[in-house]
Amino acid sequence: MSSNRYKNKNPKVAISICEQFMKLYKSLHDSKGKPKGDLTSVSVVNFINYWLNTELKKKMYNEKVCVNDFCDNLETYAQGIVDIKMHSNDEIYVIKNDDLDNMNILYNLYTNYYNVFNGSNIVCTTKDTCLEYSRQCVQEYKKGIIKCKTNDSEFCKAIKEFQNKYDILIGDNKTKNGFSTSELKSLPSHAEVLQEYGSELNRRKITIVTISIMCAIFGIILILFYLYKVQRN
Repeated sequence: MSSNRYKNKNPKVAISICEQFMKLYKSLHDSKGKPKGDLTSVSVVNFINYWLNTELKKKMYNEKVCVNDFCDNLETYAQGIVDIKMHSNDEIYVIKNDDLDNMNILYNLYTNYYNVFNGSNIVCTTKDTCLEYSRQCVQEYKKGIIKCKTNDSEFCKAIKEFQNKYDILIGDNKTKNGFSTSELKSLPSHAEVLQEYGSELNRRKITIVTISIMCAIFGIILILFYLYKVQRN
């Protein structure tokens, strides 16, 4: 990458993020031109922005890397490799940590869900595998529902929407390889999680935040569903 910041500080990690970004960008933008494609420019940009924020926070946490600065360098790095047209600062921006944490919860919830069921079929290969994804889903759900005494925030509405989707899958009683979706672990209520986390709540404050970027959340879920469909085909 062109900036000395990236050359002097962990360049292998920065280049790795760039290469992954280019593959993801090309895959998503190519898909928009396919017949009956269900991706939109808005959902693609939202997912790319979320993905880039997550990767920079996870892999370059010791560096104060601005998403916009990284994108400027990324355009230069990608020249001659892939045609990347970066978006405006209103579309590619730094996501606040609390918002990013909540988006990660939703991302992990739907990742585990789609590891069990891709919208039409059970895709986990064994009963034990299916139940492990269900267990992970419940643990991730606890992180979200504990923040939602009411469903006023956009994040809590998204948590409720996931709960409805998950409960419907349990009720559908779909079967494969000796596993039935009726065996999925039930999602706990806010009161149940509050009781479980009671002592922890006394020790530290669990941040309750309101996400005002529901469009970004929807984009993440839509793209994630698309990626899982592509992987399974």
